[in-house]
Amino acid sequence: MNTESRINRRYDLDWLRVIAFGILMLFHTGMGFTSFQWHVKNYESSRLIDELVNFLHQWRMPLLFFISGAAVWFALEKYGTWRYVGERQKRLLLPLVFGMLVVIPPQVYCERVYQREGYASFFDFYPTVFTSGNYPQGNLSWHHLWYIPYIWAFSMITLPFFGWLKSQGGRSIIATFQKLLARPGALFLVFVPSALAEIALRPFYPGDACNLFSDWANFAHKLTFFVIGFALASGTQLAEVIASRRNHYLAAAVASLVLIECTWNVPLRMPPALYRCLSNFHAWMWILAALGFARRYLNVNPPALRYATNAVYPFYILHQTVIVMLLLTLVYMDLGLWTKYFLVLLGTALVTWGLYEGVISRVNVLRACFGLKAQRRPQPTGVAAVPGVDTPTKRPGHGSPIREGSGPIAAGLLVALVTIGFIPHAVASGKIMPVVIQGTSLSSNRLGIADKQPAAVYLPPSYSYGTRRYPVIYLLPNFNTPVWRYTAGNYQGFRLRPAVDGLIRAGKIPEIIVVIPNAMHFLGSSWYRNSGLTGNWEDFITQDLVGYMDGHFRTIARREARGLAGHGAGGTSALELALKHSDRFGSVYAMSPAILSGEDLKRFTAGGDAQIGSWQALTKQWSIMDEESAARAFRLYMQARVNSSSRNDLFDALRVSCAAAVGSPTTKFPYIDYPSSESRDEAARARFWAEILGDWESKVKAYLARPDRLASITVEYGRGEEYDFIVHGAQHVSQVMHSGGVPSQLHVSEGGHDSTLGRRLETGMLPTLANTLRTE
Repeated sequence: MNTESRINRRYDLDWLRVIAFGILMLFHTGMGFTSFQWHVKNYESSRLIDELVNFLHQWRMPLLFFISGAAVWFALEKYGTWRYVGERQKRLLLPLVFGMLVVIPPQVYCERVYQREGYASFFDFYPTVFTSGNYPQGNLSWHHLWYIPYIWAFSMITLPFFGWLKSQGGRSIIATFQKLLARPGALFLVFVPSALAEIALRPFYPGDACNLFSDWANFAHKLTFFVIGFALASGTQLAEVIASRRNHYLAAAVASLVLIECTWNVPLRMPPALYRCLSNFHAWMWILAALGFARRYLNVNPPALRYATNAVYPFYILHQTVIVMLLLTLVYMDLGLWTKYFLVLLGTALVTWGLYEGVISRVNVLRACFGLKAQRRPQPTGVAAVPGVDTPTKRPGHGSPIREGSGPIAAGLLVALVTIGFIPHAVASGKIMPVVIQGTSLSSNRLGIADKQPAAVYLPPSYSYGTRRYPVIYLLPNFNTPVWRYTAGNYQGFRLRPAVDGLIRAGKIPEIIVVIPNAMHFLGSSWYRNSGLTGNWEDFITQDLVGYMDGHFRTIARREARGLAGHGAGGTSALELALKHSDRFGSVYAMSPAILSGEDLKRFTAGGDAQIGSWQALTKQWSIMDEESAARAFRLYMQARVNSSSRNDLFDALRVSCAAAVGSPTTKFPYIDYPSSESRDEAARARFWAEILGDWESKVKAYLARPDRLASITVEYGRGEEYDFIVHGAQHVSQVMHSGGVPSQLHVSEGGHDSTLGRRLETGMLPTLANTLRTE
């Protein structure tokens, strides 16, 4: 009797594993085009992809953990305990280490490039993988490979229990368990263990950190799927029962999906424990439906399955890095959203297959690094295991089912998918065009900030025909805020293109162009100031950016047709730049501007005083390094604080970026004139910080001395603003302008700093500012 017969191969599970990993590639490709945070983001997102990703997220990983648990039954049956332990180390730990050192670093590098972190090259970046600490503050990560250490941990901690279940007494318990589940309606309760795990632990461990060590809610939740998968794999009787009731599970899955959708999309209040039960019931019903349909229709073993079973693990390890690299290449191209999506999806499939077929499967060292068994013959004839699954040896005579004749098919698919991306919208709509601007004003900066900066440009529906010219709104992003947050739905579903399209169709605003320039780099922001260190960002906005738009698009090149807006740090800068350059802009709308006055300025100064000692110690260390090493250390210092969830770290980063923007360059790296307790008294230090965040009396006085006047000045903040100094600052600057006789409006909106920003943009900033601008 051969090995395959002895272990009663479950081809339906093999198919589900392959399909599940294929869904993972679909999911991760979609993440670049959703409103959710991810490593590299397209400027436009799709609500359809949002819904698809939300749907898949509920059950894709539980299905994989279930299948991996089931596979352990067959692995123990085949290998025995000690050989199984050895196989786990080779198939899991070696690919994990290889992935973290070779596969994941290019992915993290692409993310840092997208964030304008300032690395000269990948070779400049790579040493920081070992010196910067763990992601996201540092650059060492396992990213999407988190599934591997979890499977390894589950395999090790459950081994004594699973070993006992393989004994005669354990098998009888499993048989009894399966008989109970085979009763009508019993499997509808299989969600209870995973739901209880989340109800007990999720309040203490919210989110899915996927870091193994402080992720106990996610850990316990996924472990339940792994253990139940093992328990259900021992016999085929329950599999046949599930197959016979597959339509019942599918109906329950669809019904629970409708309820889940209600909790996502309407203000339906549901107790957290009840939601946990619903979401786990939803996940289990899709898993049971998938098991039933696979058992009924996919319990076959064609050559395509044997090939895919062998290739799926390398595909999993490689796919997300390929996705991120392709997306970074395409994000600034003037292509439609769906064109980019299908190009990334198809490109990932082709590149990953090419690497597997052309390199990995043919080199035994690489086969080991990707969890495959050594190849004993020139052509791939064996099927090796993937995490948690061991597969039989391929029989002679079965070659690769896709090795020949795939070129014309792939080319045809590429043409078809790209054509789909160019299908026009049924309703006339605008367009988001990504551009990259050569900023000559930034070229002389000493900190290595790129002088080529991307921007998102919204063009109105009628722009594609005629010769009409349009007014322009320039929107300046907040501190450490990427452009996509304002265009791709991250702020409560606000998407710039459909939002402006809707306002135009409703007749609430004229047709306009909206420009959002990137201002994010490793310092977090340059505060749109001219600086010898970070570059002349004031000139970049007022000259390079405005000049580029007037030279490349049909704008109305007059101050009365230009509006300036901003949020947070961008709101501060929008207000200051508009007052200072009233000859370039006609109106301004400052949202939640970071303005300091009175006691708030004193507290900010005191916080800077507290930081002085550690800053001086760091600069002393950097002064004895070569400049390349010092620059790398400084980037990592800022990276850790800019990406931190700590408010103290955030304000440390704010102070350093402010000092870089306003101080005179020093002779020692990083050349930042940080206020020193030895060189400045308290009043002098307060004046230093006030230069960028305060002193609005002087700024308004200078505005009044200029000949041009802004048609509209609006300062706005949220009623629930989390930062008190923003409320005080907005009220203060409004009072200063009122006292100086400068017409302005102080508007208080509902919500906090970010919590209702999407609505504030759509119902406040856009209509208010657009209707003050001169149209053709």
